[in-house]
Amino acid sequence: MNHLAHLLLSGNNDQLLLGGFLGDFVKGLQIGVRPVAIEQGIRLHRAIDAYTDQHPSVTACRLALPNNLRRVSGIVTDIAFDHFLAKSFTRYHPQSLQQFDQSAFERLLKPKHLDFFPEQALLTCQRMRDFKSLFRTQDEDFIARSLTHIGRRLRGGERFFNSETIPEINAALPFIQASFPEFFACLRGFVDNWITNDDRATGPVANEAPHRG
Repeated sequence: MNHLAHLLLSGNNDQLLLGGFLGDFVKGLQIGVRPVAIEQGIRLHRAIDAYTDQHPSVTACRLALPNNLRRVSGIVTDIAFDHFLAKSFTRYHPQSLQQFDQSAFERLLKPKHLDFFPEQALLTCQRMRDFKSLFRTQDEDFIARSLTHIGRRLRGGERFFNSETIPEINAALPFIQASFPEFFACLRGFVDNWITNDDRATGPVANEAPHRG
């Protein structure tokens, strides 16, 4: 899953939300590096990615893509799922997507959180806020635009995401879209169970850990 899904699935706790964002930027064990709830959010991010990777619906979506794109099929499904989540956002959240975009970055970029961002993560978060990235996930050209951008950044990526492969990816999108609601329902159930079980070890995430420094 991509940014929108991770932030949505983090719920109402600001530190869990921050950990959900940071999951793409920090590696390895983080025990004691940041407050407990932020580290829990990082673990949740990783658990969501692992669950997504092994889910049968996601496997079927990846297999729906051309054979020459199998190596990057996970990138395609992550981007596509975020787009389909954005297109039906109010089915999953009481706020509009525009409201969620604004409130999520206000929560992420609170002054007391800034010391917990790696430099690149902070720059990315600020750029996403300024660009209204979550809101623009619903744009009709979001999937093609995102994959083309990734193709330029990824080593050798332009051979996977280019003017010839994008139409091939588009042909598989109806199947991926049809698979999304059932998969996302399963994912939300997984997240609820994961948080409940993780709370037993770390304590309730509703109580924010104090800011260090």
